[in-house]
Amino acid sequence: MSKADLKPSLSIVVPAYNEARRLPSFLEELIAWARAHPDPVEIIVVDDGSRDETAEVVRRSAQDFSGLRLVINEKNEGKGYAVKRGLLASRGAIALFMDADGSVAPEEIDRNLPLLENGEADLFIGSRVRGAGERPLQVKWYRKLLGQVYNELVHRFLFEQVADPQCGFKMFRREIIQPLFSRSYLNGYSFDLEILYLAHKMGYRAEEGPVAWRHMSGSKVNLVTDSARLFVDILRIRNWHCTPVQRHSDLMGPDEYRFMYEMETSHWWFQSKFALARKLVESIGVSKPRILDLGCGTGGFLSFIEDLGEVYGVDGSKQAVAFCRARGLSRVEHCAAEAVDHPDAIFDLVTSLDLLEHLPEPELALQEAHRVLRPGGHLVITVPAHKLLWSQHDEALGHLRRYDAKSLRRELEVAGFRVERMGHYFHSSVYAVAPIRFLRRFRVKPGQRSSDTTTMPPEPFNGWLKRVFDFERAMLDRVNFPVGTTLFAVAAKT
Repeated sequence: MSKADLKPSLSIVVPAYNEARRLPSFLEELIAWARAHPDPVEIIVVDDGSRDETAEVVRRSAQDFSGLRLVINEKNEGKGYAVKRGLLASRGAIALFMDADGSVAPEEIDRNLPLLENGEADLFIGSRVRGAGERPLQVKWYRKLLGQVYNELVHRFLFEQVADPQCGFKMFRREIIQPLFSRSYLNGYSFDLEILYLAHKMGYRAEEGPVAWRHMSGSKVNLVTDSARLFVDILRIRNWHCTPVQRHSDLMGPDEYRFMYEMETSHWWFQSKFALARKLVESIGVSKPRILDLGCGTGGFLSFIEDLGEVYGVDGSKQAVAFCRARGLSRVEHCAAEAVDHPDAIFDLVTSLDLLEHLPEPELALQEAHRVLRPGGHLVITVPAHKLLWSQHDEALGHLRRYDAKSLRRELEVAGFRVERMGHYFHSSVYAVAPIRFLRRFRVKPGQRSSDTTTMPPEPFNGWLKRVFDFERAMLDRVNFPVGTTLFAVAAKT
């Protein structure tokens, strides 16, 4: 068996946008290094919606090196999105990303790889400023000045440990990639700053070291607009991730499943959400549909729509499935949402209520929903909305993210869906929930987590809230609410 046939021990991700001119020489250099490396190496080039011949350049190079893979984003999503997609698709025990301009040479991998191989660090951060006296640092004066100002802001608002947080050379041990990138939001140039802040809060061991860096012409960074955006992003990162961050998130804690089972049939929030999803299902107009509830939890929604057609459920938690059985639901299976135990194209509708935010790679679950739907079938989905509402409620429920309309639409379209309707629900509650969560999350301590649906409100108040959202739900056909704690969508299989 040749080295090319073995599972790679090292993955190199190269994000590329309109790099047909600079990429060929760097790929040639990178492939030569990979061939000389003693262990199998894969190179993943992520073409981020290029309008030039970037993809064709990679295909030509792949003819000479079987370890080169091409991943294509249909639209330009940003460097952070390209890096994230490449790293999540990688297979090596250690993975890294390098800029397509070749500003850092492959030899820097050899110099710094032992830190991660020997277990001395979980993450290596290349630095253009540390050790600049012993290795060449070629950078124009105005870029250096801008970098110094930016780093001062990073150290003041986020962390002090990293001297050069945005060097385009970072290496990761396999086990930290998914926990880090499944929680990240930023897709632009600030993405690695967010990743480093998450790593800092999650307690991963980071080691920064000097790398030889050469200035390459053709930079796509706008010093004025991108610098202003970087400053804004520093504040956004601090705000989004201000609560203690877990390294790993289960779907939900065992107590939360019990709370859900006890509350679903009467609590205003569950009942109002189920009524919304039922309204959306009925609006599609399929008579007696076969429905799959993806991530059905303890079965409250399945019971709520049992009279509409033939209902099935799947959930990745054995405890949740046991609660479904206790409700008398027999067509519920224990399996991951990313690997649904049903044949292709057998359902008219798939529902997924507050599932995607739990999954490290939600696009895999959406692809499964697409697979099991019949041609022309529909997906009805809800997710928690607005990053600003993040609190210990999300941590207690095992959430990895909250959504906005753009991010949800992108995930649906990548999975092969056409979005027919999207909007916000629980609009009225935002004005009460937002200030409470904003204040509470600054007071929470590590390990102190509780959701907002663990106790039943007094019956008069609970009934009043149901009526408020009955009215809001009736208004959805006339009003597109700009905000709400829940984001919903109806999408068709294309």
